[in-house]
Amino acid sequence: MPGSVVVSPHLDDAAFSASAKLGLGGATVVTVFTAVPDADWPTSWWDLLTGATNSRDRQLERQAEDAIAMRLLKAHTIYLGEYELLYRSEWPDLSAATEQLTECFRSADEVWLPAAIGGHPDHRMTRDIGLRAAARSGRQEILLYADYPYILTYGWPPSLTGRAPRTYVDADFWLTNQFREVGIDPDVLNPELIILDAEQRALKQEVIGAYRSQAQALSLGPADLASDPTKLDYELRWRMAVTSYPESINVSPSERIHPGSYGFYPREPQDSIPSCLARSYQSLMVSPNPPTTNGQH
Repeated sequence: MPGSVVVSPHLDDAAFSASAKLGLGGATVVTVFTAVPDADWPTSWWDLLTGATNSRDRQLERQAEDAIAMRLLKAHTIYLGEYELLYRSEWPDLSAATEQLTECFRSADEVWLPAAIGGHPDHRMTRDIGLRAAARSGRQEILLYADYPYILTYGWPPSLTGRAPRTYVDADFWLTNQFREVGIDPDVLNPELIILDAEQRALKQEVIGAYRSQAQALSLGPADLASDPTKLDYELRWRMAVTSYPESINVSPSERIHPGSYGFYPREPQDSIPSCLARSYQSLMVSPNPPTTNGQH
C-alpha cells in the first residue's frame, strides 16, 4: 500500500489528531474499532450523552460522518470491523486486526499510530497491535501522534510550545508520565511539534465539524473553538524506533473507563492506580456501582 498509513482507534481519532498530515492527501486511514452493534444492544452512556437513542443508528451515523471527513482530507479508508469498548462485553481478540495491519504496513511510506495519551483501552490496544504489526512487517521506525483532544487535558506542553506554563499545572510532567505509566521511555521519543497555519486550522475545524455527533460533547463545537482558539494551534507527534517498545506491554482486562473521565478506576479498591489518574479513582468513590462496560467515543 503506497503512501502513509495512519491507524485510528475510532471513527475520528486520526482525523482529529493528524489532520495536518492527512490534509496533504493520499494517505490511508485504517480504523480498528468500526463494528456496528446489533439493534438490541443497550444504548451506551456516551451515545445517550450525545443525544442518540440507539447505538446501532449512532454508529452508522458516525461512519457517514467519517466518510465526509475522509473526503475533506482526500484520504483512503479501511475499516477492520472490531467492536469498540462501548459495544462489547468480552475482551477482544485482535489477532486478525494485527495481521491486517501487518499487511498494510509492508509497503507504506510511513506508519502513524496513536500514542494512547489519556489511557483509553481501545487507544492502547490500537497502539500495541500497531507496534507488533510494525515489527512483523520489518519497519524500523513509526510515528506516534498525540491523541486529540486527550492531549488538551492539561494544555499543550510548554517545553515544546515555548509558552509560559500555567500556575500549579505541570502539563509536561503529565505528558511524560502518560508514557511512563505504560512502559514507554519518553527519552527514546523524538517529539515534533506542528504549528498549524491558517489553512491547516481552517481544514482541521472543518474536519472536526464533520463529526457533528461527537464535537459538542468533546468541547470541540464552534463556540468552544472560538472561545479557546489555542485548541487549533498545534498537532504533536513523536518518532520512535519500533525496537524501543517492549512486546509484553498491554492493557489489563481489569481496567475499565469511568463515565465522564479519561482515566481508569480499579476493579477493587485495593488495586493500585497510576498517580496521574488519581482523580478518576476519587470519582469511583462518589459513584461506586458504575455499569460493567463503559467507554468513551
